[in-house]
Amino acid sequence: MASPSWHAYIECGGAVGAGFLFTDRQVLTCAHVVWQEERAEVRFPGLPGHPPVAARVVARGGWAGGSRDPGDWAVLELAEAVPVRPARFARPDAPYAYPPPKLLAHGFPEDYEEGVISELRVGAAELTSNEWTQLEDWKGYGTPVSGGFSGAGVHLAEGGEVVGMVSSMDPVRMVSAQVLARSWPPLAEHVPTPGHQAAEKRALAALLARVPEGAADPDRLFRQAVGPLGLAPPDGCFADLWEAVWHLLAESVPRAGALPLAEFAVRLAAAADEGPAPDPGLGSGLREWARAYRARFDDPGGGPGRAPDLGWSPVLVEINRSGEGRNALLVEVYAYRDGSRRLVDAATVTGERQLREWVLDRVDAAFGDLDDRGRALVAFALPRNWLHKPVDQWVRRKGIEPPLGCVSPVVVMDRLRRKNPRLQWTLRQMWETLDGRRGSPVHRIECGRAPRPDKLSVQLQDVYGPVGFARPPDPARAATEPHGAALNAPSPIVLWPHTGCTGAACDEGCRGSGFLDELARWLADLPPGELPGHVLKLRKEAFMHDEDAPHWAAGLTLVWEDPRRFPAVAPPDRSPLS
Repeated sequence: MASPSWHAYIECGGAVGAGFLFTDRQVLTCAHVVWQEERAEVRFPGLPGHPPVAARVVARGGWAGGSRDPGDWAVLELAEAVPVRPARFARPDAPYAYPPPKLLAHGFPEDYEEGVISELRVGAAELTSNEWTQLEDWKGYGTPVSGGFSGAGVHLAEGGEVVGMVSSMDPVRMVSAQVLARSWPPLAEHVPTPGHQAAEKRALAALLARVPEGAADPDRLFRQAVGPLGLAPPDGCFADLWEAVWHLLAESVPRAGALPLAEFAVRLAAAADEGPAPDPGLGSGLREWARAYRARFDDPGGGPGRAPDLGWSPVLVEINRSGEGRNALLVEVYAYRDGSRRLVDAATVTGERQLREWVLDRVDAAFGDLDDRGRALVAFALPRNWLHKPVDQWVRRKGIEPPLGCVSPVVVMDRLRRKNPRLQWTLRQMWETLDGRRGSPVHRIECGRAPRPDKLSVQLQDVYGPVGFARPPDPARAATEPHGAALNAPSPIVLWPHTGCTGAACDEGCRGSGFLDELARWLADLPPGELPGHVLKLRKEAFMHDEDAPHWAAGLTLVWEDPRRFPAVAPPDRSPLS
């Protein structure tokens, strides 16, 4: 069988080395072969009679000149293309298979310009200093790796795909394709990574190249993207953003519902937008990349693995206090599709006006990721002392545009409760019962008549349905308010008016009692799972109400939480190499 023609013989400054063609005009070799030189001459022994081709060095690793220094690689660009089919790379895990595959390296010792072949195999399936893979003779004897092998492409004897590049001969080491792509982003599109296309890797690498140094912490972005149960990072810290991205590319297999690379790109977009000198188009470019990447994994027909269709396509807005300042808020907007959560955008904003405008813009954008088969639902996960905020009344231009709650069903949820696994489990069990109910009788909590919070929580544990309060909560007393006791019970559905009595008790003319009367009448025949849609209609009715007396439902707050509609992020599958 003929040797591949992509093997290259390189002369540079009196030194001789090897290399391999991986595009029609680019050759990989060792940095020490072209040490302190900018030009080289490249020949292809597989093309007898073809003249040497001039080349220039276009990229180098960080090799500092020592035998133990990392980054011993360089890329040469030929002055003209040659009639040679470039090398193809194997999957990163290919050389570490069991039993070990036979590997071949084509080098050029002194007086052997046509080259000699050494048979090798991987000695151990781990990296030395996170850089080198140690090789050993296939049989324990044969043609040894010697001078003139530096830069030789190490390829599979069966199939011919390249797995790395010889970098030293005592001991025999190679820089694997995985390490080469981690070091030089343009190579990533040529190294197969399951589930990722070459074009999208090339596009993402180009976007990352535009991110200013220090604009984002790669370790933090990685942890946020994979979640607490996701892919483990390597020991130490990522050197840069690309190294974190390559770890996701090489060490995990994407699937619907587990796309941490898209999450990473969106979070990076937010960090890029908040930089001191934002690059116009960079943030939107990263978000568009994430949207196109996710679209490849969307299930247009709802296959057997699709989450049960409960009728809602949620947008989730999570708001929490940030440690960056007294008025700073950490905001994240997600869209749910096919039972999985995808980040639309994240930012730290200051002040409620900026928050309102930012959220409304991102909620609109989130609709681009929703499943058309469902009905839109906008859910706000808020700190407990923010649950009284009238987020359903948020509007960009009052008097010109309708409020959010008149455009989409809007519900609120308690962030504290969402973080409690016991309460989430209980809520899921309660909804299994509520799904079969055709009406929603209200459990009334009158002004000043609620028992002590701990006793109220116990009392409400057996209430599978809406809990109605005659007055809104006092945010300054969120920990002791009866509303908090209902959330702790946990009550899956809680409602209250935006205004009401402020005292501990009131007389028989309490307007809160009137509110509960109307609420009970309205909810009597409505299924619990359909309440967000009916509340949308009710808010429209209240908004259009022009009589002197305000509509009884003006400012209605609906806490409605079905954890099945907001599943946790699934961890990504791991590649065989990881």
